Amino acid sequence: MHRRLRLLFQKAIAATPFDVRRSLPETTIKPLDLLLATYDARGEDIMIVQVGAGDGTTNDPIFDYLAKGSAKAILIEPNPYAFVRLRRAYAGIPNATLIEAAIAEHDGEAHLYRVKRTNKSDSEVDISLQVSSFFREHLVKHGAKQDMIERIGVPCRTLSSLVREFGLPKIDVLQIDAEGFDATVVRMALSLPVPPDCINFEHVHLAPSDRQPLFDLLKANDYCLGRDDWNILALQTSLFNRLKSQRPESAHRSKGLSHV
Repeated sequence: MHRRLRLLFQKAIAATPFDVRRSLPETTIKPLDLLLATYDARGEDIMIVQVGAGDGTTNDPIFDYLAKGSAKAILIEPNPYAFVRLRRAYAGIPNATLIEAAIAEHDGEAHLYRVKRTNKSDSEVDISLQVSSFFREHLVKHGAKQDMIERIGVPCRTLSSLVREFGLPKIDVLQIDAEGFDATVVRMALSLPVPPDCINFEHVHLAPSDRQPLFDLLKANDYCLGRDDWNILALQTSLFNRLKSQRPESAHRSKGLSHV
């Protein structure tokens, strides 16, 4: 009985208006940061695939990790404006492979909507670099005026063809920022012969019709879920258990010390 009451209370809190949620502290430690720190501490070589790499630095969750040479990565960005800066950001970082394309449901070409070039300097946040999408209305939601939106053709790839081309046995971390297309990319990832160990994707732009079915699909594929204000981290339960059970030897034990 107490457990049922607790679950009902938790569901009620999850459904509360945003004015109540604003009383919570700002998120400063994100689940993906903790996961990458765990991989780093364990000295594991991993493969990261980033869908929607942007300019490589603005609000980017993996740049600092990759800059240390701690992993190999394939970074995918379809917007030519952003790709120029992405190439500049990763110049001299040999463990990152950059691909100017979109991840889509077919190989070939697709239409992408972006904001027309602005006069922002390199030091300013530029919406023409940060927001591009398969959906015009997604840019409007970000404050772009209709006359500032343009449609361009971009090459596109499926996730499965990318995995085949690079001969990837699996993706350790799939980072997705696909501006309204995240749910489709997640479903594509789950259809791979070997699904990724970890999938980090934005939940704030998911369509209401996608939310619960997508979360249920991840759980049915044996992922456990964590979140912050913007993202969901889906982690395969088997990997989570392995990370918990295979702990490195403590410094005290290595020095012959013990707790009393």
